[in-house]
Amino acid sequence: MIDTKMMIEYTKELTVLYVEDDLTLLENTLELFSNYFKSVDTAVNGQDGFEKYIAFEKENSFYYDLVIADINMPKLNGLDMAQKIYAKNSMQAIIITTAHNENEYLVKAIELGVDGFITKPIESTALNKVLYKTSQAIGDHKFVLSHVEMIENLNIQLEEQNNQLITKNKELEKSFRMLDTMVHKEQLKSSKNSAQEVLHVEITSEEKEHKIQQIQDLVNSDLFELKEILTEIDVNVIEIINNSENISSVELPTLVALFSQYASVLRFYNFFDDLGFAMSNFAITIKDNPLPQNQENIQNIFMLLESFIYVLSKWHEDIASGDSSKINQFDASIISDIQTISNMWILGDAEASNDNLDDIFDF
Repeated sequence: MIDTKMMIEYTKELTVLYVEDDLTLLENTLELFSNYFKSVDTAVNGQDGFEKYIAFEKENSFYYDLVIADINMPKLNGLDMAQKIYAKNSMQAIIITTAHNENEYLVKAIELGVDGFITKPIESTALNKVLYKTSQAIGDHKFVLSHVEMIENLNIQLEEQNNQLITKNKELEKSFRMLDTMVHKEQLKSSKNSAQEVLHVEITSEEKEHKIQQIQDLVNSDLFELKEILTEIDVNVIEIINNSENISSVELPTLVALFSQYASVLRFYNFFDDLGFAMSNFAITIKDNPLPQNQENIQNIFMLLESFIYVLSKWHEDIASGDSSKINQFDASIISDIQTISNMWILGDAEASNDNLDDIFDF
């Protein structure tokens, strides 16, 4: 038996459209529904219900959480109304109320994909059972949508940050080219340094060839391993996001091991020393510092970490190109991001509240 108080925890924030042509039943049931839901709007037939459904979305910029509708109604029956609603919003939760003599409609209702059935007259035990299942599904859907939106917003912020860094890198490259031209002119004026100039060119050329060879080794030998490790990190982080209230004692040590493994691959290449060091330090941060107790802080940390994983996956594409000019262009941004997440982890509940997140992150 479903406990009513427990079920109301799922239903109390829901907005509902109730469609019923029997005005006496509508009035009596509306009084019952007022104990369950945040708000209940009513309609007296399917056409009236569909028009109010559209009007609600235009006024609020979101749809009702739940539609509860009778099947057999004038102007537009409940199933035809549901079909029109699904054409507008395929994810809409709909519960059908039905009399015993309307079984011929149930097959069509199942084919449409309605979320549940309640037999009239509506009885509280049957109502609780259907509402408990449906409201849980609505809550899960809202949770997923909110976090998808958060990730998208964070990715937009990171993309803007990366674009700013690209612009700064181009400005620096232009300055370096101008400086190099000035230095070259000064070198041409001094014949005494000609031998040193030749040696300098030879060393620079040799270093460039060595770096190009290392990049090819990375692309051919270790890039696949980096991608596999990142995929495992992503799976681990998503698991933590979905179970942040009960994080397994295995998950965080696994995350430590994966970041340490990722860092060890990077530090094999001398041009990734700084990145490898930053990744290694982050693994140590996870290992040596307790996770904040506040659930919102935990969610913020791991949602930022999920966005950081997205940035790394894009960076892998630059590595795959084998273009030496792209290999290190985002190092500063990546290191800054991982240090930001480390700072939030270390500060924990003492500092990382909603009121001062803007002071911790420099987006």
